[in-house]
Amino acid sequence: MTAPAPRSTATGFLALTAAAVIWGGMYVASDALMRTSPPLLVLELREAIAAAVLLAVAWRGHALWLARRDWLRMAAVGIVGCTVSIGFQLAGTAAAGAALGSLVTASSPILIAILGAVVLQERVPRRRWAAIATATAGVVVIVGTPAGGPRAVEGVLLLLVAAASWALYTIGSRQLLDRYPAVTLVTWATVAGAVTSLPLAAYATLTVPHPWPAGMVAWGETLYISVLGMALAFLLWIWGFRSVPTSRGGVLLLFQPLVGVVLGVALLGESLTLGTIIGALAVAAGVALAVWEPSAPGIAVPVES
Repeated sequence: MTAPAPRSTATGFLALTAAAVIWGGMYVASDALMRTSPPLLVLELREAIAAAVLLAVAWRGHALWLARRDWLRMAAVGIVGCTVSIGFQLAGTAAAGAALGSLVTASSPILIAILGAVVLQERVPRRRWAAIATATAGVVVIVGTPAGGPRAVEGVLLLLVAAASWALYTIGSRQLLDRYPAVTLVTWATVAGAVTSLPLAAYATLTVPHPWPAGMVAWGETLYISVLGMALAFLLWIWGFRSVPTSRGGVLLLFQPLVGVVLGVALLGESLTLGTIIGALAVAAGVALAVWEPSAPGIAVPVES
């Protein structure tokens, strides 16, 4: 009989799943915004608003202190995870299209598992590699072979940089979780991202005649991608890894394209194909295999660190 997962581990998985679900819905909002606003301006709005919210939360919770020895590392984590990863993701999605973008994003859990094994010395059993492969194959089946946007090759290269940067951000934040609360890490990382993205966004506003979001719907989409898609989802993502190994939790990132497909069917009237159903089942099976930890009868499952 398999022992149930410890409560803290189950809560961690729930937090990671919630973050992935929020990000799945964010594709629609980001895509709509980037039809009229430059990606770099969308990035800065997302980071600046999220930073303001997180600073208020961290200040209220007395969680702003950061040791001087960690300032440089935290700045690097913020720049890589926010400015580089999100910036390249937005630019890559704008160039390659959302479908192709979600397909390339599926490489992130693989990179996270590899870096977790190399940098954090985590043991990644073959069963977990099989889980990652199964879930990734499910994403490939769901997305199919999209032709991509007019600059598909450029977009794919940008998205690969985004995926690698996100893996580095996840591992870098995980290394600091032993010394700081998740809200401290996410707050300062977001502030670093907002500061370093500002010059790029300022330049981007000069490239189009009307760069700012127009109307209540556009600003509602902006609040979604910043308050929920960054402040809350980033906090849930980093906090979840306090009790979940990166190679196990990283697989949950593949819920992003799955949620995007479900929302497309529910809200946009897109068709539900047999391939979509098969791919969704493969993603679910891969995630279940990654989360499940077998144990001998009567022996509790240890929490990996």
